[in-house]
Amino acid sequence: MIDWNLVAVWGIKSGLLFFIIITGCAYYTLAERKFSGFIQDRKGPNRAGPFGIFQPLADGIKFLLKEEVFPIHVNKIMYLIAPAISISCAIMAWSVVPFGGTIPLPEGLAQAVGFDKIDFQVANPDTGILFLLAISSLAVYGIILAGWSSNNKYSLMGGIRSTAQMISYELPLGLSIVTVILLAGSLKLREISEAQKGLWFVFTLPGFIAFLIFSVAMFAETNRLPFDLAEAESELVVGFHTEYGAFKFALFFIAEYMNMITMSCVVTLLFFGGYNVPFGIGAGTSYEGIIGLAVFTIKVLFFAFGFIWVRWTLPRFRYDQLMNIGWKKLIPWALANIVLAATYVVYWGKYWKGIFGA
Repeated sequence: MIDWNLVAVWGIKSGLLFFIIITGCAYYTLAERKFSGFIQDRKGPNRAGPFGIFQPLADGIKFLLKEEVFPIHVNKIMYLIAPAISISCAIMAWSVVPFGGTIPLPEGLAQAVGFDKIDFQVANPDTGILFLLAISSLAVYGIILAGWSSNNKYSLMGGIRSTAQMISYELPLGLSIVTVILLAGSLKLREISEAQKGLWFVFTLPGFIAFLIFSVAMFAETNRLPFDLAEAESELVVGFHTEYGAFKFALFFIAEYMNMITMSCVVTLLFFGGYNVPFGIGAGTSYEGIIGLAVFTIKVLFFAFGFIWVRWTLPRFRYDQLMNIGWKKLIPWALANIVLAATYVVYWGKYWKGIFGA
């Protein structure tokens, strides 16, 4: 029998989350342009509305009203499917992210709506972290199909570069997550976050090493500077989406910013306690869920700003340097860190907790 109350809750959550994602990505682009202007000693967007706050809306209207052009040499089916894959994978990844704890509802309201609490997560599968890895792995198909279907040498080269890059850096990314799984003892993102109530994983030795490896890999996975070899303007025009324009290009554009915010959420959940508030502030109160949501948002915004900061700080690597870092540095370090994490988990409870009183 179908529980229509549960279906309604999932529908409301999904619709609200989609609205927040699109709005957040739109204003993330504005934030990047503003911070970029500040770093380069210029103003950035300041014409559309006060302080340029309507610039994302103007950009969206511009993309929608542009003429849809299909080059005659493209494979039209794959050409259209590619951006759809990219944006779909970017949206699906958000469905398992816990943005906060739970908020209990008053008894009268709970009886009226048929549930007793609001959970800041669309779904909490037993293999939440594996779902995220699977979705991020599928995203590469959007890029390689865009490069191949465009029948353009620059696009194809960008697609090949991106495929090799994402496959190479998924390995250290996944291995660093294995360290977190060992420390938390669970694949559920909510339980990983709950396991850090006393001590964030970044403050443990294996957790700190895993965080450094994950941080480098997430820049490569999102094709951001200094790892934007798939979109290197000085070499490949703009790489895999050279032949795309209007709303088709906008889908790639939005997907990139969604992936950056998703990675900011994931690094917060895995290493910085997720929605857990430092020093237990607000714990046990009816406002704990709201406070946790606010703290989680602040942490995510910090890492989202990190993507912008790094873009205007570090130069682009050469492609051979990119591959060397991934295969010769990060993967061996990640494997060694798994051994360290296993040792830490086994002996922390037996010896070190007693020594340090933790």
